[in-house]
Amino acid sequence: MRKLPLPLVALAYGAVFHYAYVAFINPAFEYAHYLYLAPSELELLYTYLLVCAPVVAYRSSGAPAAYGAALIFALCYVPAQLIMVFNWERSSSELIVVQAFLAASMATLLQASGLGCKANAPIRSVHHLATILGVLTVVSMIVLVASYHEYMRLVSFEDVYDLRFAANENERSGTVNYLISWLSYCFLPFYFARGVLRRNLADLAIGLLGCVLIYAATGSKAAILMPAVIVILNLLFGSGEDFLLRLVTVLAVSILLVIELLPDDGVLFWVKSILLLRVLGAGGWNMTTYYDYFSTNGYTFYTHIGPVNALIGGYPYGAYSLGQLIGLQYSGSEQANFNANFWASDGFAALGVLGVPVVTAALCAVFFAINRIASGYSPRFVVLWLVGFWLAMLNLPLSTAVLSGGGAMTLLLLWLARKPSMHRRPIKSERERSVPTSCADSVSLA
Repeated sequence: MRKLPLPLVALAYGAVFHYAYVAFINPAFEYAHYLYLAPSELELLYTYLLVCAPVVAYRSSGAPAAYGAALIFALCYVPAQLIMVFNWERSSSELIVVQAFLAASMATLLQASGLGCKANAPIRSVHHLATILGVLTVVSMIVLVASYHEYMRLVSFEDVYDLRFAANENERSGTVNYLISWLSYCFLPFYFARGVLRRNLADLAIGLLGCVLIYAATGSKAAILMPAVIVILNLLFGSGEDFLLRLVTVLAVSILLVIELLPDDGVLFWVKSILLLRVLGAGGWNMTTYYDYFSTNGYTFYTHIGPVNALIGGYPYGAYSLGQLIGLQYSGSEQANFNANFWASDGFAALGVLGVPVVTAALCAVFFAINRIASGYSPRFVVLWLVGFWLAMLNLPLSTAVLSGGGAMTLLLLWLARKPSMHRRPIKSERERSVPTSCADSVSLA
């Protein structure tokens, strides 16, 4: 059966999310400011054109960063374009410009995400990392329990915010914060990736133990969902080809099934809301609110980034983080911390729409570094290990995702393990040969 063109599938995915927003997100969460300000036919036509336009720049690639760009497109970009037009309360001309900048950014990221791979890189193995990661993981778990033992408890998703508020009262040093963050975004994904690919129960058990401890300590839903995300991403990886096509197809079908089959109450309501609101909807809503708030109250000019503010000062919002400002504006509480992705924080909050090309260039540089350092490793393993970073990038400023969200730490560990494997390059199967870039020449996992 002939595959449908990617732009057509992306268009269908946008239509399915539109239906989900009208049928569930807006009615269930209008109280949380998920509005539906019915757009004109012309605004919808323009939005749908921009939903599918960036995929023209996409080229199926075995480069690890290409999978990250695909996740940005499917989980953030498409829902965001639609949510912005549904919630926009400023001028239409302003929206047209913002949407165009985002579309250009997405096309650039898709195009640049395949750059940086070294041709004929020697096969590399992560076997040398087992000891150092074992030590780092054990130390981080001990630090986690020692820092949070007074607050740790297992709660339902409904009560998770009470746990978070209690845990936030616990003052911790910067070193402790970094260790716990790296445990969540870097160390545990390593064990899940290795456990899934090698079907190693011991690795999976270490990962699960760590995720339960993090959830019990901080109420992080991402920690509980991470094992499922890695398993699903591994299944979607397939041969390495047409990942974006499979991703948007599966998401579209999943959204339809969730909308039609799951009830709007009970435990399954939380399943429904996690996928449609937390995974797909929050990014676009944050982008809309960040643009409106900081366009009205003043940009940060990148002083929201700790090292920048330490160097030049001038952060205009005192002790409040970007997310806390949005929490105060829309929930009336600084405890409600609406952290947001790189487009919202390093783009709109920093410099308005002109911040979009700036953060796009920065992310392209990060993608290049990922592909260059990961050359020689198994692309599938690297993509799965970077799941923590992908999740951080979709929910935090880029600098935070790189430093605290495991990006830089993962790349440092890969760089340290770059001793070439002593094994001869294996003969690849037809399935492995189908991956279309030199990044896919590496298949060693251990």
